[in-house]
Amino acid sequence: MTRPSEDTLFSPSRRSMMLLAGAGAVGAATALSACSESASAVTPAANDAIDPDAIAILSSNENPYGPSPKAVEAIRAEAGNLYRYTYPTVMKFAEMIAAKEGVAPEQVLVTNGSTPILAAFSDWVNVKGGKIITSAITYEGVPRVAEQAGTEVVYMPLTADMGYDMEAIATRVSADTGAVYICNPNNPTGKTIPPAQLKAFIEDVSAKVPVFIDEAYLDMADDYPAGVMSEFVTAGKPVIVARTFSKIYGMAGQRLGYGLMPADMAMDMRNTGRLSNVNHLGLVAGMASLDDTAHFEDMRAKMIRGRAKLIAMAADLGRPIAPDPQGSFIYMDVGMPAKDFAAQMMDRGVKVVGERWSEKPNWTRICVGLDHEIEKCHAAAKEILTSI
Repeated sequence: MTRPSEDTLFSPSRRSMMLLAGAGAVGAATALSACSESASAVTPAANDAIDPDAIAILSSNENPYGPSPKAVEAIRAEAGNLYRYTYPTVMKFAEMIAAKEGVAPEQVLVTNGSTPILAAFSDWVNVKGGKIITSAITYEGVPRVAEQAGTEVVYMPLTADMGYDMEAIATRVSADTGAVYICNPNNPTGKTIPPAQLKAFIEDVSAKVPVFIDEAYLDMADDYPAGVMSEFVTAGKPVIVARTFSKIYGMAGQRLGYGLMPADMAMDMRNTGRLSNVNHLGLVAGMASLDDTAHFEDMRAKMIRGRAKLIAMAADLGRPIAPDPQGSFIYMDVGMPAKDFAAQMMDRGVKVVGERWSEKPNWTRICVGLDHEIEKCHAAAKEILTSI
């Protein structure tokens, strides 16, 4: 199986106090808020007049509606306090996450986005030894860093409907396996694993090796929160769950994420010395976002609606997609090399992912944008694909 390809459009990022300090930038790096009961203002992204010449960025899995107004206000209020290190704030945030997720604070690793967690975990496996098993056509954060460090990654083929082949992965686990990595929903296919099936898989496989569950897009899945797997961390299993504020919370530019894992594993990652402190404004914005449950539900509804518009676009174009996408994107067969399609879309003012997963050279990922951006994407794609 070929490894995921690099792509130029990939976009992309003391004692007790130090215990909860998280990771910095290790390795490479989503409706209007006025509809929220908590909203005090329309987000800038949604309030700007539509510029027909502006690039429609549908490549980066961002939340085009922006963060909670409460998060924006929290940043304004704390902007003058940047001269202090953030250890106490990290501790407060970790305690908030621990209460939310039902784990102990020492099981929470707070980071600048979730990318550092994926990279730190890859390094951890490399030190411990053993291969990492994952699926072909998945997010490259763990596999890329692991391979750069010399760890062998085993890529198992997808099922016919582009889902993880959980039975094949479980069967492949052996004495030479160091860990398993699962992205749920998967990026780029958007497929989710039924919660009961995933729980049975984790129960079985975590008795043999650590299991990493990347839940970056789970908030947008139809069956959220049934697919949340933090209960295994609570139960003391060697399971790692990663979450990010870059997607549904609209904080891609203010890096914040966290991992849930066994306390000794979290300590191992902190003790590498490669992890730095977490940005203060991201922390205060994150805490404000967690308090704004109305905005969270508003974003869920809007991102799901945007995803439905992309699905309808693909149907109108007559192009196949990975079925039942559950993230903030679709994975579509464009019937031509994805890199050529991306270049032609860019000529028309729309940015989508080019050739990034070599197993499917004619498939591209298209992410949720504002309504006018999706419409611009639809029109551009129709113009390009009508001759296919």
